[in-house]
Amino acid sequence: MNAMDGSSMASVDTSQVESEKLGGAVVDLSRDSGNADNGKDDSSDEDGWDDIGQLYQKVDVHSFDLRSLNLSFKDAAFEVKQRGVLLKPISGVFRGGQLVAMMGPSGSGKTTLLTMLAHKKTTPYTGEFHLNGREIDPKLFPRFTGYVPQEEHLDGDMTVREALYFYVMLKNTKMTPEDGHQRVEILLKQMQLEAAADTCIGTENRRGISGGQKRRVNIAKSFANIPPILFLDEPTSGLSSTDSMTVVQCLRNFANRLNILIVCVIHQPRHSVFQLFDLLLLLSSNGRCVYQGPVNEVVDYFAKMGRPIPAFENPPDFMLDVVTSTSLQDVEEGKDDAAHFADEYDEAVKPLIEKEISEIPKGPTLDQVFHIREKKLFQREAFSRSMGFQTQLLLSFQLKLRLRNWTEIVRRLVLYVIIGLLLGAVFFRTNASQQLSFNRILSMWVVIGFAAIFTMEALPKLMADRTIYKYDRKDGIYSTLPYLTALSVTLFIENSILTVVMGSISYWMIGFSDNVGDFFFFLLFLVAVYWVTEGVMLLLASSCADAAQANGLTVAVLGVLLVFSGLVVNPGSSPAWLSWLCWISPYWYAFQSIMVILFKPPYEFPPEDNFESAEEVWAAYGVNTELLWWNLLIVIAWAILYRACVVALLRYAHNPKI
Repeated sequence: MNAMDGSSMASVDTSQVESEKLGGAVVDLSRDSGNADNGKDDSSDEDGWDDIGQLYQKVDVHSFDLRSLNLSFKDAAFEVKQRGVLLKPISGVFRGGQLVAMMGPSGSGKTTLLTMLAHKKTTPYTGEFHLNGREIDPKLFPRFTGYVPQEEHLDGDMTVREALYFYVMLKNTKMTPEDGHQRVEILLKQMQLEAAADTCIGTENRRGISGGQKRRVNIAKSFANIPPILFLDEPTSGLSSTDSMTVVQCLRNFANRLNILIVCVIHQPRHSVFQLFDLLLLLSSNGRCVYQGPVNEVVDYFAKMGRPIPAFENPPDFMLDVVTSTSLQDVEEGKDDAAHFADEYDEAVKPLIEKEISEIPKGPTLDQVFHIREKKLFQREAFSRSMGFQTQLLLSFQLKLRLRNWTEIVRRLVLYVIIGLLLGAVFFRTNASQQLSFNRILSMWVVIGFAAIFTMEALPKLMADRTIYKYDRKDGIYSTLPYLTALSVTLFIENSILTVVMGSISYWMIGFSDNVGDFFFFLLFLVAVYWVTEGVMLLLASSCADAAQANGLTVAVLGVLLVFSGLVVNPGSSPAWLSWLCWISPYWYAFQSIMVILFKPPYEFPPEDNFESAEEVWAAYGVNTELLWWNLLIVIAWAILYRACVVALLRYAHNPKI
């Protein structure tokens, strides 16, 4: 099998970069995007492309001709110590307006290379990566480019229109609401989502849009700021043939009409979908490049390499079979097609590509392309919008989506009322035939415990939101503090009201005190208990790998904190080596202050009680009555400390591992 047909690659004139012959198969190294006459389907101006082009010039404007944009990489490689080299050194150049397909067998390194090009990979890798002949700025690059992972990370409670508006407003500096809505309508039209615009995306408990529509929403989200470069990891995975064609045709239209460079990892597309791409980068199963050139020349290339594609065979399927390494014996005997293709590529094509890379003139930087310094668009910041704007938009959406789930709020309200009535009935007016002081203390402790434990209801939703946050922050959508602020405010408004309802019912039924001031004092500490527990839950949710682990750990931690909250272990009756642990339980401080209002005059101790005065009770439990209001400040301080730890964990410990 000799692909050279008497022509050696050594004899090729490497100065002819525009069009080189590899054994008679043309390899066009100019990477022409083919926008003018490539036979690809194109949308007419009446379809809204003129509108989006005009809107493109309003916000984050750049005068740079994207057809001149080039993304180059040289000797990009990735190695894992335990598994060896997963992606061997590969070089290439992609240009504005191209729709690039990256293909290869499973484990060939397609997604690895994509994440390296997109600057999303968090594990160390090697290689040189340049945009317009200049080293890529890793801070600005994610802000002005788009990346679509294989999984959809969308808030299922949002409608399609709301989701797109959310990302449009956060990805575009100084975007007005009017322009934002205009861009959303254009994206809905171009992604063929108009019919589903006002339908919720959907969750496990709420029916939503189809899988193909979700994929298009995820892609449309990445077009929020109309990035000059878009990276997609298997955008057609799991879709029907019709949905796959729709998705790739949308990408084809964006590449053609806006000259955006779109790079896709794609797996075994049907022939009609495959033909929509301009450029193919094909990897073998051992992580080597075996072809890089125009899609419409790959059939001839394989034929010249001695592996013509049979009639009625889907070319992508056949190519993947060929470039998948066979048995070890075939490899040793030189019968491995994958190794043969890769060797020929390294000898004949790779030097030409590296020559092309070396001749790329230095173009404008991202600062210059988007006029960041001139327009003062948060120069060199990773996010397009200020923290104030991020917080405002996140909070408005959080509140809106929570109110949309009003049935869930009503369910929780009924539950809190029932628990309040149940606790009030169990400890109703405290049974004087028993140790009354202990009953009052126990009932108060149980109410505090329920106020704490009920916060765990939100744990699954918090874990799901954390996943969305991680990817949104990585994409330069919003930062940690606005996200946590909006989340905390929304949770506080709803849960503090519910806690007050439960606490009020329990308080009056149990008969703690007839003093209105004591009542509000009790509710104040009860809300503080809820808030500090929410901080504990947020901290554990931020540090756990999944919801199951977070649930288990939250139960364990809350159990320990409640044990050392004063009823079971306290400084008054517990050994010194154990009682000091009360000081690290925020509930102990609430317990102390509520103990004061439970037994202060005019409360009267019945004759059968074990205690005769409030001072005896306080001494028995180690309560310091002088810290009445200081305890509230300490509980709040604990809540703030927990949230500060959450911010640090979310910001530094939970970037997506790619």
